[in-house]
Amino acid sequence: MVPVLLYLFVRKYISKKWPLIRQKMNEVVDGKNFLLFIGFCVLMLLKLGSLKAQQQELQYNVVRNGKVIGWTKLIKTNTNQQIDIKLQSEVKTRFVFQFVVKAMEEAMFNNGNLIYTSQFRKLNSDVKENKSMKLTSRGYEVYKGNDTQPLSLNGLQHHMLGLYFTEPAQGEKIYSDTFQQLLNVERIADGGYRVKLPDGNSCRYYYKNGICTNIKIDHKLYSAELMLAQSTN
Repeated sequence: MVPVLLYLFVRKYISKKWPLIRQKMNEVVDGKNFLLFIGFCVLMLLKLGSLKAQQQELQYNVVRNGKVIGWTKLIKTNTNQQIDIKLQSEVKTRFVFQFVVKAMEEAMFNNGNLIYTSQFRKLNSDVKENKSMKLTSRGYEVYKGNDTQPLSLNGLQHHMLGLYFTEPAQGEKIYSDTFQQLLNVERIADGGYRVKLPDGNSCRYYYKNGICTNIKIDHKLYSAELMLAQSTN
């Protein structure tokens, strides 16, 4: 997507500025104002560089009882003032019958403010969750099917997906799409952070060099762990 945007930008820019570019090229051929032409080229390269996106990717193994039962992949894209975090996950497990859980989530920030989220989850062939949230002129709104629900929260700046890439501060409040509310982050004795969920379950996050390396899921019915397998910038 980024190469396409760069191509369109260059084509539009050259088309618009062609008379000036042609004039500068002629001046170079004539041996005049060479430094001015070089400066013009540098400025154009800086404009292109400002559009370049920075990406960071994290891949986790989902482990239960010492066995890998799935994977989770996150990609964080940073373009100027906008940050986009996407998650994909697939878990296969068996409780009498085999269950396959697939999930996709997204959180988008602009100038530090949460402006859009989405959440999709499927169990085997049944869609269990499919909703999105958007910041509008009326505030935050949640869309699910044909229903629109206003969200009584303002100025959201932290999202659960952000916990994978950034170590939280003590007392930080994180927005959860699942529960559509802010959750507290608690520092615990072993150096990690606990997020208690409204349903009585909890997750513990552990970090190294600011990146989440382990997530321990403490559920009423089971326990599991996400273990960092790969990190790329």
